[in-house]
Amino acid sequence: MTFFASVFNSKCSSHTTQDADCNGRDWEDEEPLTVGGNQVRDHLRNQEVHKSMGPDEVHPWVLREIVDEVTKPLPIIFEKLQ
Repeated sequence: MTFFASVFNSKCSSHTTQDADCNGRDWEDEEPLTVGGNQVRDHLRNQEVHKSMGPDEVHPWVLREIVDEVTKPLPIIFEKLQ
């Protein structure tokens, strides 16, 4: 989480191009991102099950199968990470 926080701070650094002072966008004034259960459900149900795993090493087929179990906790987790 420290890495993501460093990407959205107001100081420019050599390893990031997302900073407010670097690209003119003021991230501190942005509204927090909200992720709803319906968004999670729709995204997971539309997974391409014939594609390979992502960097999380969870096969898309597995995500599609557990959609009902993770629809409630995932938005809570996303909210806590902000």
